[in-house]
Amino acid sequence: MTTPPGGSQDPPASLRDLEAMLDAVTDHAVVKLGPGGEVVRWSRSAQAMTGYTEPEMVGQSVSALHTEEDRGAGLMEQELESARQDGRREFQGWRVRKGGERFLAHISLTPVRGEHGAVSGFVKVFRDVTESARAESLFHGLLESAPDAMVIVGSDARIVLVNRQAETLFGFERAELVGREIEVLVPARFRDRHVGHRSGFLADPRLRPMGAGLELFGMRRDGTEFPVEISLSPLETAEGTLVAAAIRDVTERRETEQRLLRQRDEILELSTPVIQVWDKVLALPIIGTLDTLRATRLTEGLLEKIAQTQAEVAILDMSGVPTIDTQVAQHLLKTVQAAALMGTVSIMSGVRPETAQSMVHLGIDMGRLRSRNTLQDALQLALAVLAERAGTVAAAARALTSGESL
Repeated sequence: MTTPPGGSQDPPASLRDLEAMLDAVTDHAVVKLGPGGEVVRWSRSAQAMTGYTEPEMVGQSVSALHTEEDRGAGLMEQELESARQDGRREFQGWRVRKGGERFLAHISLTPVRGEHGAVSGFVKVFRDVTESARAESLFHGLLESAPDAMVIVGSDARIVLVNRQAETLFGFERAELVGREIEVLVPARFRDRHVGHRSGFLADPRLRPMGAGLELFGMRRDGTEFPVEISLSPLETAEGTLVAAAIRDVTERRETEQRLLRQRDEILELSTPVIQVWDKVLALPIIGTLDTLRATRLTEGLLEKIAQTQAEVAILDMSGVPTIDTQVAQHLLKTVQAAALMGTVSIMSGVRPETAQSMVHLGIDMGRLRSRNTLQDALQLALAVLAERAGTVAAAARALTSGESL
């Protein structure tokens, strides 16, 4: 090939190079049309995509690729006129291959103008997007059918997509959310902290719950807050990594949990009642298996009752306890020690033989805790302790009155 002076190729050579470049494009079909939509140039990629050869299409109207309904409606003429008036156009539409199979095409139509600005033809580029459209449709269908509110967020933390459940949960329309930062759904008092959380997830995107161990809250359009549970997962797309957030309102579950906790506390209080059986004498009948939680509640209840009644003796009746372990025994010992610091003597009664054997086998030392076989014996000892204390106080009072040394 010879190159004219100045280094530029002759027009036929440039045209051949351009045609070779167009034929090299495999995922886009490139077609040159005349001013009325007749095919002037039919690329190899167009042949591969539609099944029509170049001899079959050159000189024919490109409407041969349209469905019968679209041809009847004059769709090709409308598309050409729109491109002629507005310039380059992009749109999607159904097209038909040679064998009658339909495919969804993404189409760009660009007018070609001559020296005086008149349209001399068009360049039409189309791509088969049937599979991607089907996948997108499936994705949107799954998104809409998800039981939870779904919010898809881009790497810039702006909302890309939401489903119907998200609209219902937060009270926003889709158009109000798309394009806004995700923090629009976060209460103002948590927003600064949330920015750090989402930056951390984007730095290491993987499927995981958000804010494990933390109480999370969402905010509705009207400003009301509600507790939520959020699961995050990355979505790899051609546009980059997106983040899918599945958001669930857990208000009802939290209320149920709180109600169960209150009921448990009430049951624990009923199962470990502190009874005032005599003036300055308390009895704590313990029934059932003791665990750490019950032992803690026992201590709290007993010490609170001692403070209220100014009790001097507390009887811990163990006749309803089938067994005891080291941890619970140590907790009971601490209860006794705490009562002693408040000036109260503790007496244990009703220890079963198997419980006593377990305590000895485990090497549990209850210190100088007084113990009696039955509750009746414990009550007699309690009265004796009160009498002894009363006598000591009376003797001290007499000594103070007479000026004697104690």
